[in-house]
Amino acid sequence: MSALRMGGRSGLALYALATVLAVIWLVPVLGAFMISVLPLSETRQGWWQPGLGDLTFGNYSRAWREGLSSYVVNSFVITIGAVLLSVLLGSLAAYAFSRLRFRLKGLTYFLLITTMIVPVQIILIPLLPWFQTLHLTGEVTQYVGIILVHVAFGAGWAIFMLGGFMSEIPEDMLEAARIDGASHLGVFRHVVLPLSLPGIASFALIDFVFVWNDLLLALTLLDRDHQPITVGLANLQAPHLAQENLVSAGSILAILPPLLLFALLNRYYVRGLFAGGVKG
Repeated sequence: MSALRMGGRSGLALYALATVLAVIWLVPVLGAFMISVLPLSETRQGWWQPGLGDLTFGNYSRAWREGLSSYVVNSFVITIGAVLLSVLLGSLAAYAFSRLRFRLKGLTYFLLITTMIVPVQIILIPLLPWFQTLHLTGEVTQYVGIILVHVAFGAGWAIFMLGGFMSEIPEDMLEAARIDGASHLGVFRHVVLPLSLPGIASFALIDFVFVWNDLLLALTLLDRDHQPITVGLANLQAPHLAQENLVSAGSILAILPPLLLFALLNRYYVRGLFAGGVKG
């Protein structure tokens, strides 16, 4: 009984701590939102004491007209392309590393995992001549180039995360599919992929946030017409250093897609985080 009581107290303490941390995190977000719906003159008096008659969403339309619309399109093209390709190639590679035997498997796995610990800044400058040599500076090829760079950085994470899920699938299920005549691709498609959906959703969400929030790679490798919203926010801030309402409106617009995606995938994401923690 005492153990149950201690467990209940520790759980309550964790919930209380999580609530406090959530409130602390929400304060600056709430501040940015309130600044984004107030005239600039009102923000100088303190965003925590606005009048309801002063609220306006005109800052969002102004920030959108300042050029954020094209940056948002670029962000979606880059992020969706990188995430889809990372999930496709990463899930196939994770299945191979977790279920197949082949030469140099250990060495190849080690080299792929090292991409998780290599800082972007180390290879940023060498990437520039590669873009020129491979002709990745055109209207469409710039998207291809930056997507491939993000896929290269996400490959290690994909194999590491998804390989853990796939290695826990009972071998009997895979063997039954092989007995029924399924090839390796058939086993992957009809058995492994559906059972790994929570892990795939978790990785896709994490990779989406990482690619969407990228600033350094996009600022260095892409020209102005192909840069994402993170660079757009920096450009928006430069001519409007004193107009915090426009910058705050752009920031709120920038966090909406990852937030909505998390809300949609939350069920799978939570299952993916805790899958593998209990052996059945």
